[in-house]
Amino acid sequence: MKAFYAERYGGPAVMRLGEQPDPLPRAGEVLVAVRAASVNPVDWKVRASGLHGLSGRPPKILGTDFAGTVTALGPGTPGPAVGAAVVGTTRMMFRAQGCHAALVAVPAKQVAAMPPGLSAEEAAALPVAGLTALVGLGRCGDLAGKAVVVVGATGGVGHLAVQIARARGARVTAVCSAPNAERARGFGAEDVLDYRAGDFTRGGRRWDVVFDAFGQVGFAAASRVLTARGVYATTLGGPRAFIRLAWQRVVGGKQLALANMRDRPEDHAELARLVASGAVRPALARVFPLEQAAEAFALAEGGGVVGKVVLRV
Repeated sequence: MKAFYAERYGGPAVMRLGEQPDPLPRAGEVLVAVRAASVNPVDWKVRASGLHGLSGRPPKILGTDFAGTVTALGPGTPGPAVGAAVVGTTRMMFRAQGCHAALVAVPAKQVAAMPPGLSAEEAAALPVAGLTALVGLGRCGDLAGKAVVVVGATGGVGHLAVQIARARGARVTAVCSAPNAERARGFGAEDVLDYRAGDFTRGGRRWDVVFDAFGQVGFAAASRVLTARGVYATTLGGPRAFIRLAWQRVVGGKQLALANMRDRPEDHAELARLVASGAVRPALARVFPLEQAAEAFALAEGGGVVGKVVLRV
């Protein structure tokens, strides 16, 4: 099969388009013909470091979310049916294959029905970023009437967090660059702050939730603008985050929540409901054919794009 893969771990130059063996679905797995797959930060982080050996020996096909069609079931796999249109996620750990390829075999529990009304490219942009935003905001409690600020509000995770928070009744402030302000308002933000014009954590305003899609604000800085029992939700949690999580159970006060992807059936179902209602729609920065995957990675790694970069397979 055709695939875009890393010959070894390192910089962009280690990746190439070529032929790789077709995967075979094992027990409990489905084989999916990939129609589209998105590019996520974890892809180039794995490529750069191999996650200290956890992601397996190269050559390594990257890619963590996709849309496609089920073509075969592994032994004893109950479903979904062959021919079903699905979205899904891959783990890329150890020897698991990513989805920047014509075919991918994944556990059946990691796929869900493709939300109706989306193109394959839009559907492929949804799982990792959408589930990250959905779960992260869900850990912040009831958002109805709450003031929420989303940092990185026009990026892959951030633009979906704005939409989801708005759909749950929040009053949303977006932090992004000035050229993207109107796009942020289009996603549902009532107010927009230009991160280049000043540090929003020193402006004197208060929010019930700080959703940090970039994971760069930090709990200490976010605390300056949180209400007394406000929540800082971050997509990047290190050792200090886990210490904080344990500590806040004892002392209460301002809270930390981890916004990390979870792909349970109920999470996929909630995303699908939000899409069906018109409240959420992934934005595509640009779609590249698989043959131009190197350009797609360069654009995504360069930052500043609105929405997601997607490969058409």
